[in-house]
Amino acid sequence: MSNDLFERRQKERRYALNFLDYEVISEAGEVVGRGLARTLNVSETGLQLETGQFFDPEQLLRITLGLDNELVQVTGRVVNSRPVTDDLCTSGIMFLEFDEADRRTYREHFETLKNAL
Repeated sequence: MSNDLFERRQKERRYALNFLDYEVISEAGEVVGRGLARTLNVSETGLQLETGQFFDPEQLLRITLGLDNELVQVTGRVVNSRPVTDDLCTSGIMFLEFDEADRRTYREHFETLKNAL
């Protein structure tokens, strides 16, 4: 963890580049958009993604991650989003909801990343 006064992360991050599919979820629970992104880093409780779309804070996303040979689906909330270039934006996502099998698969993948470094 960083001693930076502006660092708000509470969990250790691991750098990981995985492609993902996301669906933008409205307050009514409807899918109102979708896109592709890649992860920049992951933690036990969230991830940072990079995409061409800027998200408003609190926006809900349904994310499907490809981890090794398995797909994991999670619902998350955008914590922050900021432009990096004219074409790219990074967004911090806090996990809200996994089904139990996907949570187990994600944790196993994250533990493998932690032990590899």
